Amino acid sequence: GAAMICPEYRDFWAGAERADSIVMNPHKWLGAQFECSLHLIRDPAALIRTVGLRPDYLQTLGADDIVNYNEWSIGLGRRFRALKLWFLIRAEGLEGLRSRLRNHITWTAEAADLLAQDPSLQIVTAPNLALFTFAHRAGEAATQRLINALNDDGRIYLTQTDHQGRFVIRMTVGQWDTSRDDVLLACRLICEFAAREG
Repeated sequence: GAAMICPEYRDFWAGAERADSIVMNPHKWLGAQFECSLHLIRDPAALIRTVGLRPDYLQTLGADDIVNYNEWSIGLGRRFRALKLWFLIRAEGLEGLRSRLRNHITWTAEAADLLAQDPSLQIVTAPNLALFTFAHRAGEAATQRLINALNDDGRIYLTQTDHQGRFVIRMTVGQWDTSRDDVLLACRLICEFAAREG
């Protein structure tokens, strides 16, 4: 999302022009209603040959070269999901969407800086747009207890992953209505609960 609509993050798209196809989900970070996917393709001919359907009743008489989007996916009776994205852009505007993404990226960096100052915590992967990972310095068991305690508390929700064989906690800022105060609350709770594991 950010790499596509924010000029300052276009470096993340380096090499995209060599791809045959790219799929992204605006129903994630851009905030479109679920479900909505973008499928960018270099040459639709291969896709049409694979999933295209041309019975007589779907022909447009006198227009052999018309683009029949029904041939671009498997489901002929699929929903018009692009309308969700159109409404989102109309309602928020490109600058509104850019502002939201830029805030999330800024707040993510701020959160990583705050957690890095806590002696109980270690930033494992540096912020990449709106995501970073961290762990408890006391080890994997303490990290697992920390995420369980935070999620059981119910005020915030975090997920975990494996990074180079190490159990780590994922911190991401991307919810549609997230505010800076929400991010600061999350940091305060993480540090508070981490101190209990130290």
